[in-house]
Amino acid sequence: MPDKELVGMSPEEPESRLDARNERLTEQKAVTQVGSGPDRHWIFRPKRAWPLYLVLALGLFGAGVFHGRSSSAAASRQTGQGKVLVADQALALKAGPWGNLEYIPIDIEPPQEFLSIQRIESLDWRWSFKGQSRETLQAFFDTIHLPPQQEAELLDPAHGAVTADGVIVAPSQELILSLSPDQRKAIYTLLGQTPDNPFDKVKVWFRADSFEEQFEHSGLSTQTIDLVKQMSFPRGKLLFFCDAKTVLNTLGTYDEKVRLMKTLLRKRTLLMKLRVTPDTRIEPLVNYWGKAARGMDLRPLLESLANVPGGARLDLVHLLPPIPSANLYTFPFPSTDPGEIPKDCHWASFNFFRNPPVTRYADLQSVTEALQTDYYPVLSDPRYGDIVVLVKAPNQILHTAVFIADNIVYTKNGPSFAEPFLLMRMPDLVDLFSGMIPENEQLQVFYFRNKYY
Repeated sequence: MPDKELVGMSPEEPESRLDARNERLTEQKAVTQVGSGPDRHWIFRPKRAWPLYLVLALGLFGAGVFHGRSSSAAASRQTGQGKVLVADQALALKAGPWGNLEYIPIDIEPPQEFLSIQRIESLDWRWSFKGQSRETLQAFFDTIHLPPQQEAELLDPAHGAVTADGVIVAPSQELILSLSPDQRKAIYTLLGQTPDNPFDKVKVWFRADSFEEQFEHSGLSTQTIDLVKQMSFPRGKLLFFCDAKTVLNTLGTYDEKVRLMKTLLRKRTLLMKLRVTPDTRIEPLVNYWGKAARGMDLRPLLESLANVPGGARLDLVHLLPPIPSANLYTFPFPSTDPGEIPKDCHWASFNFFRNPPVTRYADLQSVTEALQTDYYPVLSDPRYGDIVVLVKAPNQILHTAVFIADNIVYTKNGPSFAEPFLLMRMPDLVDLFSGMIPENEQLQVFYFRNKYY
């Protein structure tokens, strides 16, 4: 995925024993519930970097392993394989070889330590149209029906310059505010063809059908939220927003500006648990989750949960290998080392079962070679650990993720440290990356399985 690193934002879990992890997870914080029904989710906001973040995230769904006693609020849902007990306020996945999984949708925000409002505001926010002349730019403005007075303003030599690379213009804030969604989309699409333009660095997107939920409990005024909506433009099932500088200029305090950026950078993810009861068949669960020699560690744990009267629930992080277990729900630390390999989707996917991780998946050629030599295409239903590959024409890999269960994947949606390691639904992932390709093209989804486990 293209880098959308936020300017100004520039692990391995040391203790894997269950008792130590449970001790960490006992600290729980209050969270805010948003929405209702299937769209119900929670928001939590860490004040420090990822170690506390992981504690808060896991604490939301209860301590790592907790007793499954029934309560008046417990729900019971009917599936194709019988009734599945569901924890308070949790939703059930379809039953399958992965067992009875429950999840809670949540929104997570980057730590404030990763934001630099002053550096965002100090960027050169002029429009730099590389490869354009005044004549071609005027023709472009005509095609998007820019009013004559606005076109004259943008082409006025006093408001810009012609360089060897193209044309630079400095639009007024009034002009930026007046653009229609279609005009804004056309202009920023053209600007996006130039690498390293500031608008791509602060470009954010959210599902068009959940815009209100994105800003719920944000602490922002209605006027600010309406302004962001006015200055967003549609692309597929998403809304894109590139005018952070303009909206930041309307806010009166630094805290409000931080609140805006944290809200814009919220990401939807899922907290998941496995339900184990005395009737649960342990061996199929070990076969499913025990890839890469993990079975010998998981079997005693799962057997112990089945012996708990009434059953128990286990956090998904206890089922994952060390690297994804340590990284899930966290943002990678920024680095000043220019030679450091970015932790992007390929790093997250191909290092899923590795410990320590390797760095050879830093480019598409290495990824393609790995898929050809170490993996084979999956024609059956996907299973835990399969690599999900999103491909755009012509046969270009756009993104990779790891299949977990049902329609859930483990993913990191870009190399920026503004992008956390997440669990997502496959339909949401496809919708997200469909917004990164031309609207007349369609993504293809392939699954690959490792030959050796």
